Amino acid sequence: MANWDVPDTTPLPLRPLRAGKDGGWDKARPIQSLYVVEEHERGLHYDFRLQFDDMTACWAIPEHPSPIPGDKRLAIRTPEPETCHGILWDTGTVELLNDLTWHHALAEGRLALRLNGERLHGVFVMVRAHRSPDQEQWLLITKETEPSSDAGAVTASVEERR
Repeated sequence: MANWDVPDTTPLPLRPLRAGKDGGWDKARPIQSLYVVEEHERGLHYDFRLQFDDMTACWAIPEHPSPIPGDKRLAIRTPEPETCHGILWDTGTVELLNDLTWHHALAEGRLALRLNGERLHGVFVMVRAHRSPDQEQWLLITKETEPSSDAGAVTASVEERR
């Protein structure tokens, strides 16, 4: 059982966010901080992974991150999977906008991120909403988005479902 009184800043296993030839993760160290959003193989949720410095943090979200400012998604913190079996939805670079280090921002439960990928461009905030011995619940909040080549398609698909 985890001790939640002491923030866990233990680095998670290093795994770059690009698939290797065998479907597993390539073990080379990335040059910059990266993110990936993958639709789970069974279509039940999306995996949202951030890799920064020497650690990787992962969450399961019920829908892909929204390009619409103000939208929120529940994000459940998960251990990093050993292999990748999902469909790549988006990938790109991530920049931490907090004044803290990645480790401290994650331990405090508040990450302000600038995502620059194929589909997502803009500022997103992750806030830990609830922590129990079983799981950490976070919110992924879209703050502001910037136009991208695929943003119109994503926005259109979101609007069609409403």
